[in-house]
Amino acid sequence: MKNPIESPDKLRYHSKMKSLLPLALLCHSALQSADAETIRPNIVFIEVDDLSYKYVGCLNSPVARTPNIDALAERGVIFRNAVAPGTMCAPSRNALITALYPHNLGLYQNGDMRQLPQGVWTFPKALQRSGYYTAWVGKCHVRPYAHFKNPNALAEEMGFDLARHTLGRTMIGQGKTKSDDWYVNHLKERGLLEHFNREYSGKTPTTLPEDDYLDGFFTRTAIDFLDGYHEGKPLFLWVNYSLPHDPHDAPQEYQDLFKPADMPGVNKADFVHPPNLIARTKKAGPENKVKNEQAGYCASIAYLDRQVGRVMQALEKKGILDNTVVVFFSDQGLMAGDHGLKDKCTLFQQITNPALIISAPKRFASGRTVQNVVSLNDLVFTTLDLAGANASEKTLPDLYSLMPLLTGEEGYAREAAFAEIEGYVAAVRGNYRYIRGADASLLFDESVDPDDLKNIAAEHPEIVEQMSRDIDNWFKQTGAPLPPKSF
Repeated sequence: MKNPIESPDKLRYHSKMKSLLPLALLCHSALQSADAETIRPNIVFIEVDDLSYKYVGCLNSPVARTPNIDALAERGVIFRNAVAPGTMCAPSRNALITALYPHNLGLYQNGDMRQLPQGVWTFPKALQRSGYYTAWVGKCHVRPYAHFKNPNALAEEMGFDLARHTLGRTMIGQGKTKSDDWYVNHLKERGLLEHFNREYSGKTPTTLPEDDYLDGFFTRTAIDFLDGYHEGKPLFLWVNYSLPHDPHDAPQEYQDLFKPADMPGVNKADFVHPPNLIARTKKAGPENKVKNEQAGYCASIAYLDRQVGRVMQALEKKGILDNTVVVFFSDQGLMAGDHGLKDKCTLFQQITNPALIISAPKRFASGRTVQNVVSLNDLVFTTLDLAGANASEKTLPDLYSLMPLLTGEEGYAREAAFAEIEGYVAAVRGNYRYIRGADASLLFDESVDPDDLKNIAAEHPEIVEQMSRDIDNWFKQTGAPLPPKSF
């Protein structure tokens, strides 16, 4: 059998879909400006959903098949100790785009999502003010103000010149999308909606053509967008994949790459979890079931990796890769059998480490791993620095630019980074992770215990005290927590 992930250029691409033909014309007319703009880099975010760092090859996974992500890391910088502020899709994504934290929005889980405040600052709007053309393609859990009244709210409220978006496969498969959903309309036009629904309800690997399966459809849209890009204004493109979020229905050829017997299975913690800390996770189930799920997860990641390769190939084909900063990351990870749990919305490293990679070999030395603790929200000031944004845009608390770490210079001042769910905060400082709540005081040394299985809080009260102060100071700096559904 051919390997479906090693040679992306040998797999057949489908012809461009008629629903996407206006993209090239949009880009051609919108991306014109002075030649001086081209000296600033293009910036491409590739954001994925539910990817645990434990299932990425360049992060030492023994089971992953991620050659394209690994190649990106070889060309770039791995941030081994990045921290996502939110632990589900909506909290993490809305925090990043607004440079706020879940507690500033009262947004701790997906069910808390109503809408963002009217007129909220976003970094894509700052990029527009700096002369960038901004585009969003893919899954969307961002809820701009009045989105329920205005179908163009993502573009108009969040700062995108072009926005093509839908919900993930789970929401679509459960019939929770609007009648005018972009991807559902595409399936209808192609006569494939019944095909999608049949496979989703039957929980079988997809047999949809690559460019009609949701994440392949995102890739094709991004490729068509880049095909129409004519290098005037610098470009910010945010590609948002739904994978490897379940259902793990990647094509059978990807499923065949992984055997359940090779999967890590379940591990157990030596402490009793505070009930509310894991209230939104689920019991993992028996070992054989967990290993089957892990194999399906790996198949979805392999298919995702293929899509990353296609985007990189499109940038290279267009001739703009050398002047493009590519940022790869997940919104958060997944408990895939760790601690005997599955799902997310808790605060262990498996959830909060977003597998952050930044690649721009013409600008930054390649093949490096940065051990400093960083926040995923630090991408905001990093992006503004790359864009040469006005200094007045950078006035938000507890944000730092990653540029000193990328260039090897001094000046990155962050000492701790934070993640949160309602009632609990995780602080990460050096090798240590401290989780605090009304019924929780958990400390882990991740240099020797990367899975957070052994609570050492009682043995190190001085570290607990220091990191508890970190949390108190963070709230003083960023504001007191709002209750859920504040907006």
